[in-house]
Amino acid sequence: MKEKWNFILYLVWFSYLTLSAVLMFGQGFLLSRKTLNDISECVSLENFGCDGRLNSSEKFSCTESSKIQRILANSGSPIVCATKSHRVVFVLVDALRYDFTEYNTDNKNPLFYQNRLPIIQKTIERYPERARLFRFMADPPTTTLQRIKALVTGSLPTFVDISSNFAAIEIQEDNVIDQIVKGGNEAVFLGDDTWICLIPGRWLRSHALYSFHTWDLDTVDNEVDSKIYDELKRNDWDLLVAHYLGVDHAGHRYGPNHPEMARKLTETNTRLEKIIESLPSDVILYVVGDHGMTETGDHGGESKAERTAALFAYHSSGFSGDEADRQSGKEVQQTDLAPTLSAALGRPPPAPSLGNLLFPILPNMPVAHTLLHLNNNLKQVTQYLVRYGEESQQISLDRLAQLINATRDQIEKGASVETEDELKLYISNVRALMDNIRNIFREVWVEFDSLSMLRALLLLLLTVFFNWIITEGIPAERIPHVFASSFVPSGLISMAVCVGICYTGHYFEIIDDLGHAIILSTGLISGAITCVLVIMHWDGITQRWYEGRSQFYERFARAALFASAAILVSNSYIIEEGATLSFLSLTVLGLMAWNIGNIKSLVLWAGFGVVMALTRSYRGCREEQGDCWTAGEGVATGNASRAALVIALGSVAAVVAISRRHVEWRGYGIVIAGIFSCAHWAVGWGSLGSPSRSKMLARGAWLVIVTMFVLLWRRDGRGATLPLVVSGLLFYLANTLVLGASFAPTAGLALLSGFLALNIVSMLKTEGSIKFSLTTRCNSSMACLWALLASYSFYGTGHHATLSNVRWAAVFHAGDPNYTSFGNIISVALMFIYLFGMPLLFGATVPLLALWGRNGASTLGPRTQLAAVFSLCLKFALCFAIRVFACALSATIHCRHLMIWGVFTPKLLFEVGSCTAALLGTLIGATLTAWHIPNQTRSS
Repeated sequence: MKEKWNFILYLVWFSYLTLSAVLMFGQGFLLSRKTLNDISECVSLENFGCDGRLNSSEKFSCTESSKIQRILANSGSPIVCATKSHRVVFVLVDALRYDFTEYNTDNKNPLFYQNRLPIIQKTIERYPERARLFRFMADPPTTTLQRIKALVTGSLPTFVDISSNFAAIEIQEDNVIDQIVKGGNEAVFLGDDTWICLIPGRWLRSHALYSFHTWDLDTVDNEVDSKIYDELKRNDWDLLVAHYLGVDHAGHRYGPNHPEMARKLTETNTRLEKIIESLPSDVILYVVGDHGMTETGDHGGESKAERTAALFAYHSSGFSGDEADRQSGKEVQQTDLAPTLSAALGRPPPAPSLGNLLFPILPNMPVAHTLLHLNNNLKQVTQYLVRYGEESQQISLDRLAQLINATRDQIEKGASVETEDELKLYISNVRALMDNIRNIFREVWVEFDSLSMLRALLLLLLTVFFNWIITEGIPAERIPHVFASSFVPSGLISMAVCVGICYTGHYFEIIDDLGHAIILSTGLISGAITCVLVIMHWDGITQRWYEGRSQFYERFARAALFASAAILVSNSYIIEEGATLSFLSLTVLGLMAWNIGNIKSLVLWAGFGVVMALTRSYRGCREEQGDCWTAGEGVATGNASRAALVIALGSVAAVVAISRRHVEWRGYGIVIAGIFSCAHWAVGWGSLGSPSRSKMLARGAWLVIVTMFVLLWRRDGRGATLPLVVSGLLFYLANTLVLGASFAPTAGLALLSGFLALNIVSMLKTEGSIKFSLTTRCNSSMACLWALLASYSFYGTGHHATLSNVRWAAVFHAGDPNYTSFGNIISVALMFIYLFGMPLLFGATVPLLALWGRNGASTLGPRTQLAAVFSLCLKFALCFAIRVFACALSATIHCRHLMIWGVFTPKLLFEVGSCTAALLGTLIGATLTAWHIPNQTRSS
């Protein structure tokens, strides 16, 4: 049949259009950067001789200033440790917006957030040389976790920090806290436990508290207050960090203009007044907000209100700077705090810092020492530019080379600075250079590319819209003729021409972004070609829509799928999506069973309901769901309990024993793989188990699974149903291996739910002709049901759309893949199956919706079977494309929402993964079907 492989090529075409549009959207939306593991090192000034050389043999004596001047003259010298350090109290008032700190005596009717912190203005007026107040500008994303990263590293943390240790929430880069510990000093922490998650094990003492109860305005603040005043009396620490949450929680719950916000700010005023009174004379106080908030109390995006926080500094011995530096309200960047803190503490700037030194909040120092700090900062940034150019291609090498040369020029110029006026000019030039460097990195790290996002949404919409019309409009009897024509070859040739034109334009430097040009041109030409196809068959489409009469369950299934996608704009729905998908799947299948109307279908539906109920115990919960999370239900367990091991072994044994008899010679491979899997868990279980033997058995199981998958392509001339069933069983065994003994039964429950649904679908009314039967079995409601089941099974196997919920042990269940030649590929494949194995399984078995049961393919010709399978596969793929489009649109709408990085972005990532798995599984299932269906009908 001429059209056999055109069906497959069209599914590949559709998959490319969907995933390429998603890729374009991700490039515009996901903020990403490469993290480096470098650590700043400094050499003590004592190790230098008076000639400015390290370990010099010169013995003559000199002053510190003259020694520093000679060191500065040697541009190749290492970073030098500061000669003097101070203790620091770092108070982080979460969501302290700058206008919360302003005090206007002319304002007779202040709002609830105005004029509530008079201590700041009072201190500045009384001691202008001791206090400073600045606008503290944050970079998006303005979430607490990302802001803490920025404050301690001095870099511009993004949503995706690509690191060698992809499993860790712990900061993998050099930071202020690590520098303190490395220098032999001590740090103490009080407050939000996010710090302990990001920087564990570095603290002399810590009193961390759970931070997500946003309706609790007082617990964390009161606990910090109970400790901080005692800590101020101690002298065994160099840095004291106190993170207060009450202002942020008041904003989330009530918004800034509310009496509760006034209460929390008044408490903060009293707190700061007491801290200033208790502050030892050798200690610098920094009070900062990590971000601001909108008028609704939200934060996370890039609006001015969210980005503008406050920075208040106080030191009883006074700060450096002139009258201009004392002016309140000047804008400074949050990235500037890390190198400034490091300088105050006598340490070098953290290795990834792109910040500039804020001398107005550093104590007075001689010109030579000021130049030393500037020299250290420039050398650290130069090292970072060199290393980033070696590790990443996000910024062109020519541009990086210009920046490196500029920093080296400034390092050399520093040696000639002698007077205060020359120093001011030099500081200004260095600040301008650092701002330029930071802006260049900000272009590729922090800013959303709105044009790319909108283009991607347009391409996704065109793909979904025209393919929906094709699947729902073109009559089934016309589909084989469409794909027997030149439609698919013409489309692929047109796309190839587009790619060639784009490459030519890029070669002649007409096109800058080759990737985006290819995606956009091929997407638009594909939309035009499918539009032409729709126009050519408009008569059949309109006639089918006019004559079509659908059952209630069909309309409900489509409505359920569209509604479950549309409501993804709600963060509350995303948090509870698992339970909703379970209900929708059960309801759609119940309506189908009701339509069949016999006892067997209702019994099967009841069994399906029991299976859904059993999966509930494995779903766990998210952090945002509150009580169940704090009770430990959402925390991944370690080794399986004895009961869990028995259930896992029993579930695999049951599936293997029942299926063995029905898959003929292929059953032997299923049995062997199942035995290896069970032995893998049994041998490795408990403290007395043998991990090495367990991993060897896991490798044996994978070898059998891969071998059996290869043997699936052996033709036996009896149709595609049996190979499709075997592929489903192989994907089931693969899922059990990566899920582990604790969650292996969930794969069996998902397989059982699919089996029960298939049997109900095969019993749907077939009154009338074979054509009506095929139309019923290939209706979009079947694809919607299958897509809802696949989406629910992601949750039913213990997953959630949160990065912190991922259990990375799946990569290492058969040993460390990094010791193999294809370690990275194996790691990605194992994690992909672990996370998205269920959409992969359901995608590979989509053709069974048309071929399963007595009324399946036996009485239909090969061409009709292929048309039915293609229709179902495309509809199933469309269901996931619709969900991805909804998630992308939701992320675009909510890019400034509080939950954008905590809820909407992870959901988008996981939905894209599910869509990719569903498309891949669909291609596998459709190709298996095309391979095993004969080219012509055999005679009976």
